[in-house]
Amino acid sequence: MIIKEFFPNPVGNDQEGEYIKFFNDSAAAVNLSGWQIKDAAGKSFNLNGELAADQELVLTYFQTKISLNNNGEKLFLYDSTGKLIDELGYSGQASEGQRIIKQQITTIDDKITTNQITNYQFPITSNVIFIDFLTAIILAGLGLYIIMQLEKKLQKSLF
Repeated sequence: MIIKEFFPNPVGNDQEGEYIKFFNDSAAAVNLSGWQIKDAAGKSFNLNGELAADQELVLTYFQTKISLNNNGEKLFLYDSTGKLIDELGYSGQASEGQRIIKQQITTIDDKITTNQITNYQFPITSNVIFIDFLTAIILAGLGLYIIMQLEKKLQKSLF
């Protein structure tokens, strides 16, 4: 079991969009009775039920009552014996619409496994892309004009 991602700063009301996503990365179903998720402040939520192999579980703020910090947060997942199973966190300010995502990277021979925390942000608005495209067209046209003027000037000076 891993904490796959969490969403601390959704667009709009945080409580309506915050969530924590778990993933059962094992080959068998996991009985979640007695498991807990805790945040850096010590606020906890008891999990229950069963999560099938290769399945996700998404819990919202309204289910957990864990308010995720927008300025640095760490979540801890404990099994029914109290053993720390996984953790995921970030430092600094989470931009609005930014998810905190864990990626597991494993080598082919399964000797080295590392966890990399990445930040995902929603794609840029189409206005920014249009301005970039328009700037590229203008620069390309200016470059073509300069080249044509240089060729014209060189042709005159050669005769």
